[in-house]
Amino acid sequence: MRVCFGDRLWTRDGQEAGTVEWFLIDPQRLRVNALVIRRGLILRHSLVVPLDAIAREETGTRLILRYTSRELDQLPEFHRELYTGQAAWQLTGERASPFFIPGWLPPASLYEPPPPSPEVIELGEIVRTIDQANAVLHRGATVITAEGERVAHLHDLCAEIPGSRLLHVRVRYGLPPHDLDIPVDAVSSADDGVLYLRWWRDEFERAAHGATGTER
Repeated sequence: MRVCFGDRLWTRDGQEAGTVEWFLIDPQRLRVNALVIRRGLILRHSLVVPLDAIAREETGTRLILRYTSRELDQLPEFHRELYTGQAAWQLTGERASPFFIPGWLPPASLYEPPPPSPEVIELGEIVRTIDQANAVLHRGATVITAEGERVAHLHDLCAEIPGSRLLHVRVRYGLPPHDLDIPVDAVSSADDGVLYLRWWRDEFERAAHGATGTER
């Protein structure tokens, strides 16, 4: 059984739970920790769903959660800043990882925050741990080769249930856009909004040209 971007999930009492929009992935082991599903049409919100909450697959494509619709509402809301370093920076003034860049930094002469209290530092460490344990990936995440070049965007991702390992990676590149399936063992690591490949750029290009039947 597998779950992928865009899959619709259902509660065990037959209600639509939501659509898979994000994966929270262990950055180094590349195991899926949880899913983020989007709920609602007008008042939209997102929930963090443990991967093992998917209990079974019915005939067809229905993935059934072990929660009822009422139990589903008790799951934690997804707040992206908890998983991307923003909350840790706001609490302590320190970047959670070298990849986190706050959206705006005021001039030092205009803003000199007081040092955080011990309680805030402790909370910041908890938030930093959450961030470092989870890479947030979504459709459209950047795909980067071994030498650091951006070559594509993530288009689809599937995980095994149970087991949590990645089963399928599809990227989209070029104009007009082309899709390419990437072997899972060609993925080295992940970060928030970024998937890193073991491939060098020429390896990616050879795979792309082989998939489209063109010559270099």
